Amino acid sequence: MNALRNVLLLVAVGSATVLGPIPQARPDVIYLTGDTYAAIAYSPSTGKVGYAYNYGSRWSAEKAALNNCPVSDARIVTWVNNGFCAIAVGDDKSCWGTGYSYGDGASTAFAKQRAINECSKRTTNPRIAVCICSQG
Repeated sequence: MNALRNVLLLVAVGSATVLGPIPQARPDVIYLTGDTYAAIAYSPSTGKVGYAYNYGSRWSAEKAALNNCPVSDARIVTWVNNGFCAIAVGDDKSCWGTGYSYGDGASTAFAKQRAINECSKRTTNPRIAVCICSQG
């Protein structure tokens, strides 16, 4: 009986090692539960940002983002469906960079890094102003 118990224990331990740990939910990674949109509006003259998330259409997310940035020159600079989008700004507020990551497994890291890289091509000292998830 002890031999059978040792074999069963070995199989159980071996299975846990082969399968690995169960991944934990992370706030910087998205696993899709719906079909949602997010958008970011930006005013190059003022540096103000408006954003919206958890909308059922691109149009409604963009409209809400513009409403949240009530400046005459505000424009939509990025949007995403089922993912993350980000805007980076630097010393020259008339310049910016955007990034996005979408689909199952999308992450803030890629969206932010792309925004920083794009912004650094146009101005100095880029930093993330906003990074949002389409699902809130």
